[in-house]
Amino acid sequence: MDSNDFISAEQQDLLKELANIGIGNAITALSSMLSEQKIDMAVPIVKVAPLQDVPESFGDPESLVAATFCEADCPDIGLVLVFVLPIEAAQNLIAKIMPNHSSESDQSYEPIDEMEQSLLMELGNIITGSYLSALSFMTGLTFQALPPKLGIDMAAAILGTVIAETKTVDDQLILLKAELSVENDGIEGSILILPDSGSLTALFEHLGTG
Repeated sequence: MDSNDFISAEQQDLLKELANIGIGNAITALSSMLSEQKIDMAVPIVKVAPLQDVPESFGDPESLVAATFCEADCPDIGLVLVFVLPIEAAQNLIAKIMPNHSSESDQSYEPIDEMEQSLLMELGNIITGSYLSALSFMTGLTFQALPPKLGIDMAAAILGTVIAETKTVDDQLILLKAELSVENDGIEGSILILPDSGSLTALFEHLGTG
């Protein structure tokens, strides 16, 4: 189902603006971690999607993904921000940030070791924080964010964990498919913004399109 079935053209444009501001914030923050490496980032897909359709957007539902997620709220809006990477993309990004790191993980059981997990947590915090800052800028609201959590599992299982561990109850979310390029090597991920019940409507109201 197309996102236009859920939102207006004006709301779609606002989500694209949110994505572009978030990109700018993310590139600025990532530049310190990827020093002297050329970074580009684009968001080719911006839409509101039904919750049940999201796992399929990550590719093979049996493939592993790495995801960080954090809860953020203000008086009348509650959100969960999730940054999802296919496990191969996560490992590729880790290798670019820590080229001299030798993983101690057993590839068949632990695809990401403890140090790499810490790095992914930091990356996820940067990416989700960049979009949260964009939301604050566009709405004038101040969001309080909890520390992020990391999960490595199949996409549907990750989404189930996020829903189980947070108060997310809305059946629609904002999906941003992001393409990060480091030294012309493409790395694709996704940013999900999951609203509490009624928060998507409240968010658009604060954006002036409710």
